[in-house]
Amino acid sequence: MAKRIGFRLVILLAVVLIFSGLVQAATPEFSGEMILTDAKGKVTQGKIYVQGTEKIRQETSAGDEVSVTILRLDKKVSWTLLPDQQYMEVNLPFDPNQPNLDLEYEMKTLGSETVNGYPCQIIQYTYKDRKYGVLVQWFSEELGFAVKTQTKDGKGKVTSTVEYRNIVEGKQPDELFEIPSGYSKFSIIPKLPFSF
Repeated sequence: MAKRIGFRLVILLAVVLIFSGLVQAATPEFSGEMILTDAKGKVTQGKIYVQGTEKIRQETSAGDEVSVTILRLDKKVSWTLLPDQQYMEVNLPFDPNQPNLDLEYEMKTLGSETVNGYPCQIIQYTYKDRKYGVLVQWFSEELGFAVKTQTKDGKGKVTSTVEYRNIVEGKQPDELFEIPSGYSKFSIIPKLPFSF
């Protein structure tokens, strides 16, 4: 379980980096298929739901198990839904809609390309702090979102690729971006059947 939670946190960090000042001023609203490829070529498939630039839901499957992460940039928090109607909450340490001084970057447009039917500008963000590496986005102005994102380490090796396919634009239900009723916050300290 710790390995799965760690993988979810890596995906969450990638999304936070993408949205920490890198997304243009647009209000995307869509659902689509999500294809995640790690540095070793392992592919994970899932779904993404987006409501504006502040609400994102990702669902990934591993066998019969579905993992759900809800990113609420407006509340500076993410929730990962766990088995047994529990959720784990991770606070975001900065306002993702404002520039983060720890993540200064240089931006360069590399050209244009059509990805999954969307004309995109290929934009490269090279972080001044080399440990954050390089982020390349295929950004669609029409969609208001990056259709494809690739991260590279400081040496230029691709560490992950996220691509969205079969995108369906349109209003997304508000309840997708909330903790379902009946869920309680996960705690490492077990609840005792009695009190002191």
